This record gives sequence, structure tokens and C-alpha cells, in this order.
Amino acid sequence: GAEARRDAQGIRDRVAGAQAFVHAQDLPETDLLLAVDYARHEAGFAAAQDVTGSEAGSRAALYHLDNTDPARPRTRTLTEEIARVVRARATHPAWLAGMQRHGFRGAAEIAATLDHMAAFARLAGVVPDHLFDLYFDATLGDPGLTTFLEEANPQALAAMRAEFAALARDGLWQTRRNSIAAALTDLETPNAS
Repeated sequence: GAEARRDAQGIRDRVAGAQAFVHAQDLPETDLLLAVDYARHEAGFAAAQDVTGSEAGSRAALYHLDNTDPARPRTRTLTEEIARVVRARATHPAWLAGMQRHGFRGAAEIAATLDHMAAFARLAGVVPDHLFDLYFDATLGDPGLTTFLEEANPQALAAMRAEFAALARDGLWQTRRNSIAAALTDLETPNAS
């Protein structure tokens, strides 16, 4: 018809019956761990599907379409795209060094990357344990970076410590590394630094 009308049940049915969800990204200067909006949109669809009761209890396949070069689009599963970004940017020494040059704001960006990973884990369960291990090693597992966070932005450091501890406590991250498990135990201790 000529007029829009609200169809809440129609939307619920459409979300519940979806077999795949594809998010196209055409901005070359960003990635899906730089802004929480990616998690709200891409992983939020999975959460919405959980609420609506997807058909036969199965969740739609989640894809991230990198269309920054329209002549060569690249489609990856959401988990693959998160892994690519964690390895290519978030744990890369050059990016972490660049963030340190930005002081307070750089520390906030490091903490925000963890927040965005956590949002993907909470909403869609698409962040494997080993990616949290990698990020922990590159950030709180690095004494030099931890010192930087403590000096440049102690709130970011506290937020990261709390987030890593919450991910483990909530069962969203189970490390297989004894050194990380010991560090997490220290984070849960009230007098932990």
C-alpha cells in the first residue's frame, strides 16, 4: 500500500525465520571492533533471533561482507572477521604502540576494543576463547602496556580488568592457559592491583 504500517509480528516472524544475516561494510578506515554499533547490529540480530524463537531452534548464519573494494568483496563468517581483526589490528604491536602515543585516548581505545569483543560474545557467542587469550596477552599480559594503561588512563585499566574477570565469571571465556587463569584469580581478589 501507499502507507507504512507497524507490523511487529511480521518483523518477529521474519527475524525468527531468517537463515542468514549479512552485514556489508564499505568504510576502509574502520573495522568491527572499533565501534559498538557493529556488535549491536550484527550480534544484536542473533540476540533478537534468540528472543523471537528461531525456526527449529537454529540460529541464522552471521556474515560480515567487506565491500571496501567493490571489485573484490570478501565475505567471512562473523567469527572469522572478528579473528581477522584481533590478529591484524587489536593485538598487533604497531597498533598498540600507536595507541600508546595517543596517551589517555589511546588507552581508552584499547579498552573499547575489549568492550566490543565482549559485546559480540554476550549477544551472539561468536568470540572463541583463544581470541580473548590473545587480547589478554597483548594487553594485561604485557607489563609494559599495563604500566602505560595505569599511567595514562587508570579507568581504562580498571575497566579492562573488570571486563576480563566478568567474561571468565560469566562463562563467556574459558582460558586454557594457567598463567591467564592465575592472573584472572588475581583480578577477582579485592586487593588486586
